[in-house]
Amino acid sequence: MFGAVVCCKVVNPFRSHYYFVFFVFHLLDAQPHCGPMNLRLRIHLPLLVPRNSEGNLNASCGIRVGGQVREWEEGKAIVLDDAYEHEVWNKTSGERVILLFDIWHPDVHPDERVRIVEMFRYAKDQGWIGKK
Repeated sequence: MFGAVVCCKVVNPFRSHYYFVFFVFHLLDAQPHCGPMNLRLRIHLPLLVPRNSEGNLNASCGIRVGGQVREWEEGKAIVLDDAYEHEVWNKTSGERVILLFDIWHPDVHPDERVRIVEMFRYAKDQGWIGKK
């Protein structure tokens, strides 16, 4: 199991406004969905991928973004704009472990990033977002 210290050491170089980082331990599928905006890129880094009985990667465990389908490969990141429809699946009995984190979309200028952060901070201070 990955400890909090290991997670922080792995993720620290990628810190961004989003501070969205988590490990996904999946036996289940994620149905087709879209992220709420294209201000960010989402990175999927497979750490553990089920293999078939011959020890090869398994096409029964993958990701689709738009019309592109990929198999997971351990240690090989997939970067996507999650505003596009995407889905993941694991049709195996094995566990898939993915590190997910967000970074700024490169098309968002640094000046825009500052203003976007200020906008979200204001909305949170007003109680419009971030309520539990």
